[in-house]
Amino acid sequence: MRVLALSDTHFGYMYGNTARTRRQSIENMLTAFERTLEIAQNKDVDLVLHGGDMFNRSRPPKEVISKAYKIIEKFTETGIKFVVIPGNHDKSNLPETLLSHFNKDLFLVNRLTRLDFDEISILAFPFELKDPKRTLKKIREEIGKHPQKSFIVLCHQLFDGAKFGPHQYIFRNRKDTLLTQMFPNNARLFISGHIHRSQKLQNDRVWYTGSTERTSFAEAIEPKGCLFIEIEKNFENVEFVELPSENMVVKEVDIEGTKTISSNLDSMEIESDVRTLIRLTGRELSQEEIHFLWSYFPAREFPLLTFTPRKPMIKLKPLYSKRK
Repeated sequence: MRVLALSDTHFGYMYGNTARTRRQSIENMLTAFERTLEIAQNKDVDLVLHGGDMFNRSRPPKEVISKAYKIIEKFTETGIKFVVIPGNHDKSNLPETLLSHFNKDLFLVNRLTRLDFDEISILAFPFELKDPKRTLKKIREEIGKHPQKSFIVLCHQLFDGAKFGPHQYIFRNRKDTLLTQMFPNNARLFISGHIHRSQKLQNDRVWYTGSTERTSFAEAIEPKGCLFIEIEKNFENVEFVELPSENMVVKEVDIEGTKTISSNLDSMEIESDVRTLIRLTGRELSQEEIHFLWSYFPAREFPLLTFTPRKPMIKLKPLYSKRK
């Protein structure tokens, strides 16, 4: 079986200070999704799995919902099945659509569900905040009842060992982090959304697809894409497929030991059409310096530019450490 997995499309996500840039940001997320589905068609997959956070919030604009579901409707006309679960941004529930009632190839999963596709079964469940370990126990019991069948678990959760952010913070030994070593071997793969960095964990059993497009400057150097999965009787191969992503630039200015920041900024080259973050590190800023920054970078001139810190008495350290 050939599967394409993606997640964290965040339809409706907006940035910028003008109507034009906000509209463009919405279109960027939809375009990344369409590119991913083109990969699915080119690789002739049997099934597409979406690991949650389809939308950026639980009540997205109707226009965004309509555009997203129209793309999916057109895609399922190819005969490729599409399974999607809600994530935490979706508040564990996807918007209703008539497609889910009349389209036999679309599966909107708003509760723990088992879906059987030939030799592979998908156990999918929405993001769960309160007790994900209890749900994982139910899934382990279900898998144990069918030792001759192969399973993929589709979810939107934190798994032990997941790395997050430019400093690669590791989620470990928390109440909400999940472990898979107690699962039988026929639980072939755990595919998850939630963490926007694509990565593999727990002896290559757990895979995060990563997001399809950047939503934060913390993701500026992370490649974005999806997973292409080939599963045979005694073999599985998972390949990360990179997508073109929006260019983000982080410019860090070390102001430690400086009395004024204007000289540091005057020599800086900034492209007005590139999303840029200026980070002032090394010491705290005064209230007067914060006011100066707002006047130096007026929003109307730089709709894609932002700076940090935006409040006084905050000392930033460099965003990207040497840690790989």
